[in-house]
Amino acid sequence: MQSGAADALAVVHEHILVCTDCPLHLKRTQAVPGTGPAGARIMAVGEGPGETEDRLGRPFVGAAGNVLTKLLESIGLRRDDIYITNVVKCRPPGNRDPEPAEMEACSHFLDAQIEIIRPDVILILGRHALARLLPGAGGISGLHGSRVVRGDRLYVPLYHPAAALYQGSLMRTLEDDMRKVRGYLDEAEARRRQPLPAAVPEGRAVASASATPPAAPPPPAEPLLRLASDEPDEPAPRLAPPEPDEPALRLGSPDPVEPAPPSEPPGRDQLSLF
Repeated sequence: MQSGAADALAVVHEHILVCTDCPLHLKRTQAVPGTGPAGARIMAVGEGPGETEDRLGRPFVGAAGNVLTKLLESIGLRRDDIYITNVVKCRPPGNRDPEPAEMEACSHFLDAQIEIIRPDVILILGRHALARLLPGAGGISGLHGSRVVRGDRLYVPLYHPAAALYQGSLMRTLEDDMRKVRGYLDEAEARRRQPLPAAVPEGRAVASASATPPAAPPPPAEPLLRLASDEPDEPAPRLAPPEPDEPALRLGSPDPVEPAPPSEPPGRDQLSLF
C-alpha cells in the first residue's frame, strides 16, 4: 500500500511540473510540487514558493524553511518525517500574495496530495493557506494552535514561519503551538494502537438483553400404548359367571358331587392388556 501511495504521489508531481493552468507558469523557473514521504503522519501547507524554492524546486528551503526545520526539531520531528507543499506550486512574481484564481487553478493538485497521503495532522502555515483549506473558519490570529476538524481531517492553523522573521515575538507563539501539535500527534498514535473489538467466534451466539428468549419445549407426545395401570377410556365389562358343569358322580356314593359355587368375577387389576 505504501508503494502504491508513493507511485500515485509521483504521478501528481509529474503533472504539476508541466502544468500551464494559470499565468504563474509563464515566469517560473520550475514548479515546486512538494517533498516528503507518501506515508507521512503530518503535512505542512504554505502559501507559495519563494525565490530560493523557485530555483531549487523544493518548498521551504529559504530562511522561512530554516525556521520550520527548527520548530519541527523542537518536538522531536525531522524535516524528512513530514510532507511539505504549498497552496500554489509556482512562485508568484516578486513574492506577492497568490491570487484567488491562481489558488483555484492549483486546488485539485493539493486535494489529490492530501487524499493520497492521508496525514493525521495538517499544519496550515499562514492566512492564505487557511483561506484555501478552511474557508470561513476565521482569522489566523484567533485560530492558531487550535484543532479544527473538517470531515475526517484534522487541521492546525499556525502563523507562517516567515512571520517570525519580521516579528520576533511570534517565535515564542510558534513554539508553544508546535508543542500542542506534538500532543495531537501522540493522541492520534494512541488511537491507532487501540485494539479492534474481538470478533465473535463462528457458531457462538452473543447474549443480550434484547435477545429473543428460547421457545418452550413442546409437550410430550401421547404414548402409543397405554400401560395396564392407565385408566381405560371405557370401563371393561364384567365377565359373566361360567355355566356349571354337569355334576360328576362320586365313586362308591349314590350322591352326585355338589357343583362348585360360581367364582367371583375377576377384579380390574386382573385384566390383561389383551
